[in-house]
Amino acid sequence: MELHQLRYVLAVARAGSFSRAAEDLFLAQPSLSVQIRKLEKELGVALFDRLGRRVVLTAAGEEFVAHVQQALAHLDRARAGAAAVRSLQGGRVSIGVLPSVGAGLLPGVLADFRREYPEVEVRLTEHNVSAEFERMVEDGRLDLAVIRAPWARPGLVGRSIVREPIVALVPPEHPLADRSEIALVELKSEKFVAIQRDYGLRELLEQICNRAGFEPTVTVETTQLSVLQGMVASGLGVSLLPELAGAGYPVTIPIDDEGAARELGIVHRARTPLSPPAALFLELLADAAANRPARG
Repeated sequence: MELHQLRYVLAVARAGSFSRAAEDLFLAQPSLSVQIRKLEKELGVALFDRLGRRVVLTAAGEEFVAHVQQALAHLDRARAGAAAVRSLQGGRVSIGVLPSVGAGLLPGVLADFRREYPEVEVRLTEHNVSAEFERMVEDGRLDLAVIRAPWARPGLVGRSIVREPIVALVPPEHPLADRSEIALVELKSEKFVAIQRDYGLRELLEQICNRAGFEPTVTVETTQLSVLQGMVASGLGVSLLPELAGAGYPVTIPIDDEGAARELGIVHRARTPLSPPAALFLELLADAAANRPARG
């Protein structure tokens, strides 16, 4: 008994005709008939009643087909499982991440992923605008992206992974530096160091200050978080950043406003199942965000 013979039996049972089944299988009808007869001879029973051009399953054939369907379904699942393992032993996963998030979350996630699946290539892309990541995921250039919620494109699905508070960065000698918490309005008269316009963090800064009833006075702009932190440390102004983006700066102060926060999510294409490596990376990243160390 051979695997192709089992599939031939199912094809004939579905078609109700040797000729139609042969067409579906791209076989010559005599070859198909020979294979079915060989199988019937091996089993010692007739699987089909030949009624002219039409064939129907015998009682033995119905019983046999039921078991064959189950066996082939198990075989298909086994093949899929083997393919999943193979894809985790090699392959690639492409991730988009906001620069303000990457340093705080990715190192540990990448280390965990690499320890378990060392052969999978991970490609990281950084961009400062969440909307651009949405486009890249939707058109297939990225498997996953960590972006600011909410996302707008209907072709994407995702999950929120963390709501991180906004913190104030002030120079070490600033009068507010020893405070355990401040109100946003206390920064109204301050000079701000900020990320340039058209970047997500700049939009977030302006939204938060507007909530408190003022426009931030931005006197220095940059595109780099490390440069921003250095300029604040040098006394050129204060800044507001999400907690992950402010990580590593020596003087960060919580804001007394629960609405001063950034919600992050992970998105992927709605109509395309994630590959096993991408699905694993998503779970590791979500877990890292949920279990990141609390402030203090």
